Amino acid sequence: MAILEVENLSAGYGNLPVIRDIRFSLEKGDLVTILGPNGSGKSTLLRAAQGLLSEVSGEVRVDGASLFKLKRREIARRIAFVPQIFDSTFEFSVFELVAMGRYAHQPRMSGLSPEDRRIIEDVLTLLEIAPLQDQTIGRLSGGERQRVFIARALAQDTPLLFLDEPTSHLDINYGQEIFEILAGLQKEHGKTILASEHNINLVIPYSQKIIFLRNGRIHAQGPPADLVTRDHIRDVFQADVDIRENIHSGLPEISLVPKKREGR
Repeated sequence: MAILEVENLSAGYGNLPVIRDIRFSLEKGDLVTILGPNGSGKSTLLRAAQGLLSEVSGEVRVDGASLFKLKRREIARRIAFVPQIFDSTFEFSVFELVAMGRYAHQPRMSGLSPEDRRIIEDVLTLLEIAPLQDQTIGRLSGGERQRVFIARALAQDTPLLFLDEPTSHLDINYGQEIFEILAGLQKEHGKTILASEHNINLVIPYSQKIIFLRNGRIHAQGPPADLVTRDHIRDVFQADVDIRENIHSGLPEISLVPKKREGR
């Protein structure tokens, strides 16, 4: 059953259209990845699909309910979002940042309830950052910070989790660690996950479906085994690649073909 349905979604900023006529759906328990070059509209799509943009047309339904008719707190009970960049002016502690995820469930002008604290503690333990809860966010490594932001999203206790390039600025080890966490949330906790990414090889083993975005439109979508082809990569990224079978997963894996230079 589709938990998220996006139909004819177009959005932009002012008079500048960025995405056009986007159509896709997510089944409950899916992990779906949006892939595309810089400027293709990945971040805009994620923001538009959760009602964060004013210049938008089309329809988004979450569990059958029209998202654009829901209040902000109602959306926050359905979709949690981990943005690509989190700039904190204040030196919040890890516990304080994760606790922000409980805002949508709290009565106004109230503090944390015993249930809020239980959920926060569970999330800190799940993401293995409980020992860091008194540390300020600025003292953490990139990988630790990303765990904290995912924990904050999990504290919202939503069925849907959106992430905008969650491995951006992380090395290969931390990048794989983040997708291992996401796969665990999907398989063991029933989360439905939509993430944008730039590392094609990283996401192939974890994704039930990938969506190739090009110039603000969906170029193709489907299982990685069907979509990761030389033609699709060339069309979307303007890059020549070789495709081989990964010896561990049996899924396609790409390697760049060196560009010819004059005089060589």
